[in-house]
Amino acid sequence: MIPSICPEVAPPGEKQLFRRLRDDPDTEGWYVLHGLDLAQHTTQMSGEADFVVIVPEYGILVIEVKSHTRIHVDDQGWHLGDQPHPEQRGPFKQAAEAMHSLRKYVVKVDPSYGSFLTWSAACFPRLTFRQKSPEWHDWQIIDRGRLTSAPISTIIKSILLKGRDILIGNNVGCATNQPKYASIERCERITRSLRPIFEVAISPKARRNKLEDDLIHLTEEQYSALDQMMFNPRMIFSGAAGTGKTVLATEALRRTSVEAPQTRLALFCFNKLLGQELHSQCKEIAQHAVVTNIDEWLYSIAKNKLTPAIRNSPDFFKGKLVELAIECLLESDDTLPCFDFIILDEAQDLLQPHYLELLDLILDGGLSSGQWLFFGDFLGQDIFSQGSVSINDFRVNNAPSAAMFGLSANCRNTLPISEYVVSLGQLKPPYAKVLRGDTQEDPELKFWSDGEMQKQQVTTFISECMKAGYRAGDIVLLSPIDEDCLGMQLALDAEWSQKVAPYGMAKNRISYTTIQKFKGMEAPVIILTDFNSIDSSHQQSLFYIGLSRALHCLGIFLHEDLKPVLRSII
Repeated sequence: MIPSICPEVAPPGEKQLFRRLRDDPDTEGWYVLHGLDLAQHTTQMSGEADFVVIVPEYGILVIEVKSHTRIHVDDQGWHLGDQPHPEQRGPFKQAAEAMHSLRKYVVKVDPSYGSFLTWSAACFPRLTFRQKSPEWHDWQIIDRGRLTSAPISTIIKSILLKGRDILIGNNVGCATNQPKYASIERCERITRSLRPIFEVAISPKARRNKLEDDLIHLTEEQYSALDQMMFNPRMIFSGAAGTGKTVLATEALRRTSVEAPQTRLALFCFNKLLGQELHSQCKEIAQHAVVTNIDEWLYSIAKNKLTPAIRNSPDFFKGKLVELAIECLLESDDTLPCFDFIILDEAQDLLQPHYLELLDLILDGGLSSGQWLFFGDFLGQDIFSQGSVSINDFRVNNAPSAAMFGLSANCRNTLPISEYVVSLGQLKPPYAKVLRGDTQEDPELKFWSDGEMQKQQVTTFISECMKAGYRAGDIVLLSPIDEDCLGMQLALDAEWSQKVAPYGMAKNRISYTTIQKFKGMEAPVIILTDFNSIDSSHQQSLFYIGLSRALHCLGIFLHEDLKPVLRSII
């Protein structure tokens, strides 16, 4: 079943058919695509196909489902339930159009798929449908009476066999040998080719940059990851930068919100900018969930105890804020536990004793037996916790029953950028594959000897990006230093002061910030500046993080003293 769970918002008739297909023992080995789960993110074709059932040795059946308890057909059209106006396109026509559209799609992918027997049917699970018409055959009807008299597997096979007989009578040769043409292996391949239409997630961060058309098609391993969410209450997803962790985290939030709307949900991260971005993008898909960076949530809990002296104490962000929040929670007996399900993005930043103590307290069942998902890069991007608690120690001491899933395909960067991430960022092991097939120019790598030279190189690169069609708001300058970085210098320069601003201050300007603050984010154009050393593991991590932020275009500007360092790396 793809997806593996039918959402609560699905019409009752679809839920009923979903359960029958799922629970019938004779459908084992079949592939069933249910188009409603992610219909708002897919093409019109898949949105019109309620169910696509791929049956080895038989063929493909497209089913249109109508959940109404009253249906009447006359010269005006289809009168469905209490709808005030009749529909001109009835369910049989809708199913047939979806079937032809699907067939056209798969044949375009691979002409050999044209040998699959493909047929359509209409399902009325909640009523007895006896209407007759030359527009459909009686055996294309799946109504309440038929569903109660035979298993759904028998019904579907019968329809496909009837369709085969018609094609044979019309001398359509491909219908005569479906056991060969619709072998198990070919059914699996055609499912893989169709699956992206049914499961496509829009990157929330790409939407931030007005790149609504830049869809991230999840890889096969990420489909498996989404499936694993449904069967494992405690999961750790580990992947390098660009492997779609945030996409999966927000999709997990969306699915849980739809399928179990009463669940008390939270999606936390450490980074402030990422928390703001997640909150902005998830407020529409999970209105009742808490989505923010964890310190922001702790502020809201402990605000009555936060004096100026406490705020300025050196240990405020190293455990004091958590301590005060826990005190407030314990003083209010009715607030614990706060959540039924917690999702962490960039989880490596939160593997610190005080955060783990808090999570164990606020989650129903705690970390050992509660429901949670952690998404993180536990090797390359550990710049805040810096290994305070390793992921292995966490599993042994806090959650021995947690399952772990690896993500190895890059779905953010172009191939040239991903190659720089692997080589210069010293990513080991490298990406198993790069999902984006679009061709882009190689990143630009230049060396400077002084600040003025770096400024000239960067401003020239910015001008070239603008000529290529990028907008000012698409461009982000990232630096490993906070004070006196190149971005700040440009913002104070008379020529550039109206074009450059700190990140988040102006949407239509080139922005600048530190790599640390931008971790977990992405932008169409990334420019790395102010690197004059990458000797330490911390600096190398910052360099790797910075390289992997770019969606389309990457500029790297390094001090000339780093030439021998890069030669040794390459």
